[in-house]
Amino acid sequence: MRKSVSVLAGVLTLSASAAVMAAPDWRYVEGGYTQLDFDNNESFEPDGLAVESKYLLNQNVYLNGEYRFFEENSFDFNMLTVGAGYRMPLNATTDAYFGANLERVDGDGDDETGYSLSAGVRSMITEQVELMGEVGYYDVDDGEATVKVGGQYYITPQWAFGASYEMIDEIDIMQVTARYSF
Repeated sequence: MRKSVSVLAGVLTLSASAAVMAAPDWRYVEGGYTQLDFDNNESFEPDGLAVESKYLLNQNVYLNGEYRFFEENSFDFNMLTVGAGYRMPLNATTDAYFGANLERVDGDGDDETGYSLSAGVRSMITEQVELMGEVGYYDVDDGEATVKVGGQYYITPQWAFGASYEMIDEIDIMQVTARYSF
């Protein structure tokens, strides 16, 4: 009997804590430091700034945009992403999503436009920690598979600090950001 009461108390505690935790926020703006790493050139790693936003239009449809600017010596490289997607709640703390984007890359003398497709999962694993994982297809010049992982640590319900790592063929992009959710 005592064991049953302990198990029941544990289940109720987990249920109560899951009920308090919220789903990932889909209305935010974030910005911060970013670095570009080319796999075949370890001495050339331009860095710069990144700004990103997502805005949930209704219960499931979102808009997104991202701008990244990299610079080293006389090299300038910009990446612009604008798109939309569909959010699908899996449970109270985890969402899956699917998106399509217009992509624009501007480099020194080389400007290209293309598209990308992505699918991912975002989950609040605790009240303060969100983790995400994403796979996709990026086609600006040549089509490449992409993988992105990241996380956010919320210091308040509106403010978070995060980091992400993205691989696009022979390019790796690392970011450290601050996020404001509204």
